[in-house]
Amino acid sequence: MVTATEVQTLEFRIVRQVKTTPPLTFTVEITYDPEDKGYLVECVELDVATWSDTWDEVVENLLDAVWGVSEVLVHDHQTDPTLRDPRLPHARLVVSLDGEETLRKLLGL
Repeated sequence: MVTATEVQTLEFRIVRQVKTTPPLTFTVEITYDPEDKGYLVECVELDVATWSDTWDEVVENLLDAVWGVSEVLVHDHQTDPTLRDPRLPHARLVVSLDGEETLRKLLGL
């Protein structure tokens, strides 16, 4: 007798465009892996990804990671203006926000 098990993966993609000049797009991809029993979430434009067992924790981890990477990118560019990084416009916008709640809204979380 052969039995089959079905594995389902839950995936979300949130795409938000910010009306800046030029317009900036933020894409958040969220995947639940039932085998690993956890969530992988990524902010594509900033090349940031985190993992956690729960939805709430993975969202908080992403917000912290996006904020941290953005601060480092902006700081590095201020230290050396010749540095070129395609993530810099996104990072500048993130560090200009009021805080985590505003970032959460911006990313659609």
